[in-house]
Amino acid sequence: MSSSLLFKTALIAAASITAAATAHAHQVWLENTGGQARLHFGEFNENLRETSPGRLDQFKGVPALEQRTGTAAQRVEGQLGKDGFHYTVAGTPDTLFAAATYPLIDRSKRNLPTMYWQPSARWVAGLSQAVAPTAPLDLVPTGKPGEFKVVYQGAPLPKAKVQLAAPSGWTREAETADDGTVAFATPWKGQYVAEVKHSDKTPGEVQGEKYGEASYVTTLTFVVADGMASPALPAPPKAH
Repeated sequence: MSSSLLFKTALIAAASITAAATAHAHQVWLENTGGQARLHFGEFNENLRETSPGRLDQFKGVPALEQRTGTAAQRVEGQLGKDGFHYTVAGTPDTLFAAATYPLIDRSKRNLPTMYWQPSARWVAGLSQAVAPTAPLDLVPTGKPGEFKVVYQGAPLPKAKVQLAAPSGWTREAETADDGTVAFATPWKGQYVAEVKHSDKTPGEVQGEKYGEASYVTTLTFVVADGMASPALPAPPKAH
């Protein structure tokens, strides 16, 4: 193989690793205003929303949205937009949930097992009502002021690091207690996004494809109606 071909091959491999690492560092989160829900991909605290054409197209199809109102649940189909996946929500839901499907991440060039990366997002109408967890890794309000619970595979997850981003993008991190709960002060009015991550080195299979390690990232979006006025999010990063 010629040196120029080796160089090009190395560049392609590096680009693939960088793209996978960038995706893994990102999150998906839900916003819902006036019955129009958006599932964004990027980093909320940096006001970064990936677009289409672009990294938003890396997902395998448009995620379906689960809408729950009381005990009733319904599936809402969406469509790909320029800066996220768009959904029209009926009525006044208590919670919305979406799990995006991302291709398995090949890490063989670093002698690491194939990774299954599962980004998910939940939106809740408020924090005064407890929400039942439904996702493998879930982050839900307990109904107590400022308190949340992290659950993995149906059981409370202790010592999980939860990061809360305020409406201004300011972030704070706290660790869950033995019962999976964590509490934050939310002094500013506006939209908050909380995030939790968890890795599981148990091999598995998804959609007929085997993987050696799973990595989950789940966000919870909620809006505080009363409080101090918050500075705006930072200006979006400039496109490279």
